[in-house]
Amino acid sequence: MLAGLALAGLGGFITLRAASWDLMGPDGPGPGFFPFGYGMLMLGLSVALVVQAMLRAPRAAAGASDVAGHLRALLTWAVFAGTALVMQSVGFVLGFAALCAFVVICVFARSWRVAALVAIGCAGGFWGLFTQVLGVALPAGPWGF
Repeated sequence: MLAGLALAGLGGFITLRAASWDLMGPDGPGPGFFPFGYGMLMLGLSVALVVQAMLRAPRAAAGASDVAGHLRALLTWAVFAGTALVMQSVGFVLGFAALCAFVVICVFARSWRVAALVAIGCAGGFWGLFTQVLGVALPAGPWGF
């Protein structure tokens, strides 16, 4: 609930600051348009997070923590940081596919087949959207992708 309140404060701050900028100009959206929308979205979702936390039943053991869950989260962060470091040498597509496969296997406990399908689908979709549609150059590995 505290995270939701902190995000609500940040969303409110972003919204108030962006409201003082031009939202629309003669040529279309102004410099405050996207930050204002982002702030409003953040504010709305954080309010939903706070309401959900208030409606949720209290935990049975308030002091108990999920050590295995914390370790999985820390390992996921480490793998994410590691893939960010090696993406320049192996390429974005391969690094992102490896990260997706790791998350599917280790966090969601799915099979290798599901992990391969998700990794290929996510990495291929990301590559297609950003390189083919938007024209953004992603780091290419020795295989050219």
